[in-house]
Order: sequence, then C-alpha cells, then structure tokens
Amino acid sequence: MMADGGLMAVLLYYLKARFQFNKNQFADLMMISGIGATLTQLFLMPILVPAVGEEKLLTTGLFVSCINIFVYSIAWSSWVPYALAGFSVLGVLVRPTITSIASKQVGPNEQGMVQGCLSGITSVANIISPLIFSPLTALFLSEDAPFNFPGFSLMCLGLILMTAFFLSLMIRVAPPIVGDKVSSNRYTDTLV
Repeated sequence: MMADGGLMAVLLYYLKARFQFNKNQFADLMMISGIGATLTQLFLMPILVPAVGEEKLLTTGLFVSCINIFVYSIAWSSWVPYALAGFSVLGVLVRPTITSIASKQVGPNEQGMVQGCLSGITSVANIISPLIFSPLTALFLSEDAPFNFPGFSLMCLGLILMTAFFLSLMIRVAPPIVGDKVSSNRYTDTLV
C-alpha cells in the first residue's frame, strides 16, 4: 500500500521530468491502465482465483508489480511506460486479494472492523508515501543528486514491493471462518 501511494505520487512527475510527457500522454497511460485493470478484475480474476487461489494470486500480483516498478526506474525510452502500462494488469489484483484474504480470517460481525483497518492503513500510506518519495524523486532528478540514477525513488518503491512479495510467500492458507457458530467456537476452544 505504501508503494501504491508512492508510485501515484511520483510516477507522473518522473515521466514529465525524464521524458517530457504531457497531459495527453498521461491520459493515454491512465486509459491503458484503467482499461486493463477493469478487464482484469472483470474477466481474469474470476477465472484465476478458483484456479490458483488468492494467496498465489497475491504473490503473483506483487511480483509483477515489483518487476514493473524496477523497469520504470531504468526506463530508457518514452515507449517503455506504455509497454509497462499494458503489462501491469496483474498488479491490480493485489488489493482485492488482500481484502479477500483478510475478510476470510474473521467472522461476519468483524468484517467492518477489518475493512476499516485496511482502509485506514491505505489512507495513512497514501499520506506518508508522497512525503517521502516526492522529495526523493526531486533530489535524484536534480543536478544535486548524490549519484546519477534518476529512477532511484522508483527503485526504492520496487524494494518495498519486493519486501511485500517475500512476506506474501509466507502466507499459508487458513480455513475461512463461516458464521457466528464457528466464530464463537473459536473463542470457546481457546478458553478451554
């Protein structure tokens, strides 16, 4: 979530400074990504979830997002962001799978609390990440950069995603909690 907020905060700035993108090119990128995300969630996700499971889909989405951001950070030409926008369709599956995995771990009476916590974490990450990554991007796009790597802030976002990817490999499938009866038995079993 931190990487998503950071990416949205710095990618447009980076592309404008590095490749002189204009508003029409930004609109094209957003359209390609939006259409790809919509089609992926409508058609691909319902097929992939039963076939591979949410945990593997989360891991795949994080891995694809990580590679995507790493390639953004070393983009060598203005056509690279267009290609990456098309290949980023699996990255949009991360948030829905996290939400689904979390909601299956609590009872029906706790759903609002879990979804509220996830929304709160996302909101805090969307506030903090631009404060960190916007100045970092500005520094590495300036003449005063410590070393010549204009995409360094994007590389840092990729490292955050890589950490999330490795953590996602440790997720084990737990049986979902269904109904209040199972939920209350869970608490009864721990007390006995």
